[in-house]
Amino acid sequence: MAGIGKVYDTLINGLAALAGAIVAAMVALIVVDVALRNLGFEPPAATVALTEYALLYFTMAAAPWLTRQKGHVTVLIVLDRLSLESRKRAAAAVALACAAISFAIAGLSGVLMIESLVLGDVEPRSIDLPRWLLFLPLVVGMFFTGTEFVRFVLLGDDVTVSSPEKI
Repeated sequence: MAGIGKVYDTLINGLAALAGAIVAAMVALIVVDVALRNLGFEPPAATVALTEYALLYFTMAAAPWLTRQKGHVTVLIVLDRLSLESRKRAAAAVALACAAISFAIAGLSGVLMIESLVLGDVEPRSIDLPRWLLFLPLVVGMFFTGTEFVRFVLLGDDVTVSSPEKI
C-alpha cells in the first residue's frame, strides 16, 4: 500500500512540475511572439490559441497539488464558531462535498471528451486542434483534486487549516 502512496505522491508532484513547465513555456512563447513582432517579423499565428490552452492545462495540472497544500479558498465564518468536534465533522462534510463536485466535473468532462473524440470535433482557431484536448485536463485535474479531498477525510485532516495546532 505504501508503494501506491509513493506513486500517487509522485504523480501529484509531477503534475505540479508540469504546471510550472507549462507556465515557463507560455512565457517563452509570448516573449518570442513579442520579440518577433517588434523586430518586424511575422510571429507564430498560434500564440494566442496555445496560450489559452496552456492556461487551462497549467491550472488543472496544479489543482491537485494546490489542494494538498491547502491553497484552495475556504470561508471560515461558520466553522470558526463551532466546537472542535463539530468543526471536524463539518470540515469532513465540506471535503466530501468538494470531492463530489470535483468528481462530477471530472465525469462530465470525461463524457464530453469521449463525445468529442467520437465525433472528431475540431476547435477552429489559428490552428485546428481536436476539441477533446479542452476536456482532457479537466478530467485529470478534477479527478485528482477530488481524490485529494477524499484523502483529507481518510487521513482525518482538516481541509480548512494549514497547521494542525489550529484544530
